[in-house]
Amino acid sequence: MNGGETNRLRVLVVDDEPGGRALAAHELRKEFEEFELIEIGEPRELAEAIEKGGFELVVTDYQLGWTDGLAVLQAVKRKYPDCPVVMFTGAVSEEFAVQAMKAGFDDYVLKSSQRFGGLKAAARTALDDAQRRRAQREAEVRHREFFDGVPVGMYRASVDGRILTANPAAAQILGSPDCESLIGLNVASLYADSAERGARLELGRPGVAEERELRFRRLDGRIIWVVNNARMTCDAAGNVLYSEAAIQDVTVRKQAE
Repeated sequence: MNGGETNRLRVLVVDDEPGGRALAAHELRKEFEEFELIEIGEPRELAEAIEKGGFELVVTDYQLGWTDGLAVLQAVKRKYPDCPVVMFTGAVSEEFAVQAMKAGFDDYVLKSSQRFGGLKAAARTALDDAQRRRAQREAEVRHREFFDGVPVGMYRASVDGRILTANPAAAQILGSPDCESLIGLNVASLYADSAERGARLELGRPGVAEERELRFRRLDGRIIWVVNNARMTCDAAGNVLYSEAAIQDVTVRKQAE
């Protein structure tokens, strides 16, 4: 979410006690040189702030005179799902704290003299995590746009050969009405030659594409020739995570030959 017209951090501090808001502001100033504090002490102010937007972080007490921190969390997340929300409250049980985190709070800090100093670190971590999530999602969107737009058929398969994802070009080559119809299909079932069925494609070294010409049986039963460039992706321990392949229909060339 954009932070308004400047680069200053804008923080909503929701607490019906002025002293609680002042304490939160005092601790946040230890971590952030410049930030704009938006104090929320009543429901009208909260509704107006959420409607206006432009904040990057919410710090809320749990016990509020008109509502509770869970309702604040839900109201913020409904409109700004990426905005981190930190609970800054009095003593709570461990069970309650676990439930709060499961509900969607990014962190919680107790308003005790031994613990409230952790607010600045919790706020920094929550903001950094939110930034990483946004960057990851944007990268996934860019990858998906490329994956769907490239004119070459592409798919990703699990270790046992099940298709996990495929692009529109792959669906067209394989005679599928859409990409979703390919999900879960075993690549080996596409092999027209019975000798190929049940045999895993030898992918060679991790990250190195292995090219093979294969006869595939499309979903409509028609036999085609494809050039299949596949490679396996492994984790740091060398375990195969999945294989990725690019396929091109070369039936016309093979017929000419």
